[in-house]
Amino acid sequence: MLAAAASRADTLRVTTWNLGFEPNKESPAALVEAAAGTLKDLAPDVILLQGVHDWHMCQDLAEALQPLDYSVLICSDFQRSTPLLPARPQLAILSRPKAYFVWSESWAAPGQPQLSGGAAFAAVDAGTQRLGFFTALMPDPSSAEEAARRLVREINSIGQWETNQVQSFVIAASADPVPGKSSSALRNASSAFEQAGLVDATESVPSLAKTTLRPAAGMSGSVADYLFAGPLAFPSNPRITACPASAHYPITCDIELDPDKVATAMAIRAENRRLQEAQAAMLLKRTEYGIGISVSLGLLVLLRRRSLARKQSGKALPSNPLPARIADGNSPSPLRPVIFAQAPPKQSQPQRVALPQPPRPVLRLQPSTRTAPPPPAQENTTEPQPPIQRVEEGLAPKRRDPLEVHEAPIGDPARGAKPGAEASVRHGVIRELSAWLKHKLVRKLVTDRAQLMEAQHIATRMATNLDGRLSRIEAQIQKQNQAYVHRIAELNKELAAAREENRELIRDRIAQVKAEMEAAQARVLAEANLDSTSFRL
Repeated sequence: MLAAAASRADTLRVTTWNLGFEPNKESPAALVEAAAGTLKDLAPDVILLQGVHDWHMCQDLAEALQPLDYSVLICSDFQRSTPLLPARPQLAILSRPKAYFVWSESWAAPGQPQLSGGAAFAAVDAGTQRLGFFTALMPDPSSAEEAARRLVREINSIGQWETNQVQSFVIAASADPVPGKSSSALRNASSAFEQAGLVDATESVPSLAKTTLRPAAGMSGSVADYLFAGPLAFPSNPRITACPASAHYPITCDIELDPDKVATAMAIRAENRRLQEAQAAMLLKRTEYGIGISVSLGLLVLLRRRSLARKQSGKALPSNPLPARIADGNSPSPLRPVIFAQAPPKQSQPQRVALPQPPRPVLRLQPSTRTAPPPPAQENTTEPQPPIQRVEEGLAPKRRDPLEVHEAPIGDPARGAKPGAEASVRHGVIRELSAWLKHKLVRKLVTDRAQLMEAQHIATRMATNLDGRLSRIEAQIQKQNQAYVHRIAELNKELAAAREENRELIRDRIAQVKAEMEAAQARVLAEANLDSTSFRL
């Protein structure tokens, strides 16, 4: 019984629930009766409520929860700014343990008096720690981040008390999100609580089961309620209960207060987050590699298509590489420009190393391969026109220079390109790309192997520590069992040698020793924390 009581003192069950009471639509009695049925099944130690009507409604709820003994620690009394506005929803805290300090504060959205909220606080002595409970109603989802920062400032202020200092805090917050506008603000509010050292009670719940707001017509449910605990407390066993009494669903979890269990749970949570981040980074790297390979393949396909297009365009060109020109009637024959590059002159002094001179282009004229029409006969011509061959012989050299370069037709970019050069360029690109991908793949494999080895080492150390702890507990239990068995054997010997009048007394002593042995074993197991939630790998 003492072990069970100590275990109960180290764990506190908390439920947060936004009842969403509207005075003009429903009666408090019906809502109290429906909520009491759900809360009796949950049996929490502390109930953090939002959206209640007044103190009387909270008192009726506490009486409806009997035989469970609850007292109303605090119920806010927020007043509306103008009589034309409806009554404001209130905040309340019901608890089995008594509180030694309470207060409440009203908030209002800037420029929107109809959107009002606030926070209520109660400090409770839980035996092993002093806990501070916040219940908050965010006035506007867009200002949820600012409300979270205000609560964090209150936590820092309360943590600096000189007397009755609070070690751990539990924060319950609720809001009515606007579809498509408030999800980012609520996520930022959760991030502000996590940065303050608090742990989300529902982070282990799957995403599809985190819905705390009843789905409306044509809309899916959303997350509108939060429960955080920390820094010297850890939430466990979270559950969200669907209840028809309110549009919001209650969230219940067990707050672990044992320092050893809290430290173990925090270490396991940090390790799980590190593994999740490593998996996300690995997935990002794989995505980057996939994008790189896709881009590379796309470039290869583009180069291949361009090479095929150039080959097809090269086949369609005429056999004559020079542009055809039509001579007019007065000119004897059309001339085509041909560019010849002369070789640089040889140096007279071979001992001096001179820089190579670029070839100088020389413009010369070459006759067209087409047959020109005969010139028209002229009446006043007294002497015959010199043949074109003599003019061309005077302009063109008899021996073609080896560095002669013909002019490619205008508008033909593929003329003069060699297919072998394109193939070598393509093979070079493929070779470089293959080497780059091989290097990236090897680096990725080395990084993955290092991460897996590190995770294996951590798991091995945790298993070794657990095995050593179990070995020590087993040795302690065996030692105690041997002592008790030896004592029972001695008592049996005394029983055999005692007289008839002392045998009943000795039997009672044997039963008492056996009971002490069983109680000692239970106490050792309770101290070792051998339950299903203590060790998680």
